[in-house]
Amino acid sequence: MSRIKAKRIGFRIDMTPMVDVAFLLLTFFMLTTKFRPPEVVKIDLPSSHSELKLPESDVLTVTVGGDNTFFMGVSSQQSRVKIFNAVVKPKLQAAGLSSVAVADSLKKFKLAENFRVGRDELDKFVVMARFADQKLRPVIRADADAGFDAVNHVIKVYKKANLLTFNLITVLEREAR
Repeated sequence: MSRIKAKRIGFRIDMTPMVDVAFLLLTFFMLTTKFRPPEVVKIDLPSSHSELKLPESDVLTVTVGGDNTFFMGVSSQQSRVKIFNAVVKPKLQAAGLSSVAVADSLKKFKLAENFRVGRDELDKFVVMARFADQKLRPVIRADADAGFDAVNHVIKVYKKANLLTFNLITVLEREAR
């Protein structure tokens, strides 16, 4: 006689714990993500064919805006503190600001990736950045509409500070189109 086969019973997977874990992970990543701060000035970079990548750290960036304004950025916070103490702090104290206001300005200055610099002050800031960190790689990030005179001024400031090799930040030609 043939044997009677038992009827197969389907199994059921409870998806509730997996949904909980998915939402926990989503919440975790939303809360721990650092958003990129808005740029101080919108820069439309010129195009080139070079594919050399710039390092993430030890970079001294001078940005030239389309209206020939200058912005400077240093990758490390320690260098920013030294620049603040050497150049900005004496100006704030001479203007009569209290020590609390100077300390608050230092906090904002440490967190700022780029800060506006006057044309005549650029050389002081570059020299102090070089004193703060000898390993800084000088970089020029100029808008495509920036005047030659402004970019040439940055090059002269770099030469005056004995920074004879520097990089120009551009966008790849195939990405520009």
